[in-house]
Amino acid sequence: MKTLILMRHGKAEPYAETDAQRPLLQSGREKVAASARAIKSAGYKPGLLLASPLLRAQQSAQIAGDIVGIAPQTAQELDGRLSAKGLIEFALSQLQRADCVMLVGHNPNFNLAAGILRQQYTPFAAGSFAVFDLTAPAAPKLLALGE
Repeated sequence: MKTLILMRHGKAEPYAETDAQRPLLQSGREKVAASARAIKSAGYKPGLLLASPLLRAQQSAQIAGDIVGIAPQTAQELDGRLSAKGLIEFALSQLQRADCVMLVGHNPNFNLAAGILRQQYTPFAAGSFAVFDLTAPAAPKLLALGE
């Protein structure tokens, strides 16, 4: 099975010197940790964990990686500038590298990509996740949704 886990970064400080430097709030850290524990307890084991270079996504990926047991890597493609279609194409390319890939990034492209894969609007609150079976990319299946 080819499994894609999309996780939105946790809730971050509203202001910093730059948007890219906004750190997670404590509540954001807790939400990401809870989501990562849910992913792990459901039996999903990412072989690849990629995160946006923005601080809040890096911090979220580190927390999630510590819980699911994999070190995160940075992917510039996840910085929020890809279209939803571009994000899906990027995800499919990464599933050539590992059978279970976890991506940590931003809205609006994460909720739009999840909506396309799910064929219905999928809100992505900070720290939430969605798991898809993309073994047959033309017929993706939603496996789990964490709010």
